[in-house]
Amino acid sequence: MDNDRIQRFSVGERVTHWVHTLSFFVLLLTGLVVFSPKFHFITALTGGVEGARIIHRAAGIVFGFVSLVIFFIGDRTSFIRWLKEITFFQKSDIKFLQGFAQEFMGGHPELPEQGRFNAGQKINSLMVLVVGTILTITGFMMWFAEAIPLEIIRWAYPLHDLAALGMTAVIIAHMYLGLLHPGSKESIHGMIYGTITRTFAKTHHALWYREVTKESTKENGQ
Repeated sequence: MDNDRIQRFSVGERVTHWVHTLSFFVLLLTGLVVFSPKFHFITALTGGVEGARIIHRAAGIVFGFVSLVIFFIGDRTSFIRWLKEITFFQKSDIKFLQGFAQEFMGGHPELPEQGRFNAGQKINSLMVLVVGTILTITGFMMWFAEAIPLEIIRWAYPLHDLAALGMTAVIIAHMYLGLLHPGSKESIHGMIYGTITRTFAKTHHALWYREVTKESTKENGQ
């Protein structure tokens, strides 16, 4: 590995991220076709409305269960570590969030040192986890609507639409930070290749950087 870079994401984490991302965009496009005739121009890619429904359901299976598959047959350690990290909040996270709006808009506020995930990334991950679960559950309820009481199904449809809207908003903000924001574009390299520069790690994830470099030093007997 390049000495100027440090490992941030495992293969399992990267596969999960990109499969989720790609399957969501397929769900979004095909879902719009089913949602309103105004989007039927997309059927040129799906082979009609019925084709969009079939693709939507197939993508839903991928979106809903890829993490479970990776957990049980792949990178279980990284998955459990991720869950622990995104659900652990401390005072420095609250202070980070107080200045995050300014950081989001390209400012340079004084922010407390963060771990492998900053407070904003933790909230983003939690929202993806919660909203994605709602999408998956309500989607399968709608798929097998005839087996579910009508009173429950009536709630599933608007909840599914609201969850899709919320997930889209989260993805747009995430894409802005990863692709366009000048202070955090290095993150996209980490999610593609698994590594980030040591300079980026020191300035954006100082607590985590000190932790992993200390462990590396111990392993090397220094």
